[in-house]
Amino acid sequence: MKIAIIGKGRVATHLTQALASAGHDIVMCGGRKRIQAVPTDAEVVILSIKDDAIARVASEFANSNALILHTSGSVSIDAIPSEHRGVMYPMQTFSMERAVDFRHIPLFLEASSEEDMKTLSRLAASISDTQMPMSSGQRKTLHLAAVLCCNFVNHLFELSHDVMAEQGIPFKILFPLIEETFAKIHTMTPHEAQTGPALRWDENVMQWHMAMLHDPRHREIYRLLSESIRVTHTRKKCKQ
Repeated sequence: MKIAIIGKGRVATHLTQALASAGHDIVMCGGRKRIQAVPTDAEVVILSIKDDAIARVASEFANSNALILHTSGSVSIDAIPSEHRGVMYPMQTFSMERAVDFRHIPLFLEASSEEDMKTLSRLAASISDTQMPMSSGQRKTLHLAAVLCCNFVNHLFELSHDVMAEQGIPFKILFPLIEETFAKIHTMTPHEAQTGPALRWDENVMQWHMAMLHDPRHREIYRLLSESIRVTHTRKKCKQ
């Protein structure tokens, strides 16, 4: 297909590489602040831009005959006013410095008609082994879960890294623990896999830990997560 891509960020960069490798004719049309001319014969226009810019940029293609897509996990398909519209959300964390294999990235799809879904599915299948139809409401829930288990967990990695660095301890010492934590949830539920002082409600250990955290916001994160673990496990135990 002839595909015009608007966007210069991480998702746009990796998506462009995947589509080009799959043999599509790709035309880069700038970013959300300065859109270059989009070819009139483009079959698909992909808006891989910030969520708050999608509706504004999409309005410029209201009369286009191309299939207009965005790649957001949290924005409704209705943000695109075009007759032919859809969503192709790649659920993955992207960094400019790290290559990814799009064949292993699930794509969550939504389209305005059966015919547009056929086109979108064909496009998605050309770069990924996993495609799944998903409504805007379901995709918002998926995006929330992705933020919790990826972005928030990575921030905790950063806090752990900084705590270790203060004492000159290499962060990589934690790798076996991190790897086992993720390996367990392949065969156990996260509820079953939970361990640690908050589960035991070991207040002495928790107080020591919080005292070691210099930033009051980090102490609050520790306190809130500990309370959430305790309350969640107590509530589920009572339901059994």
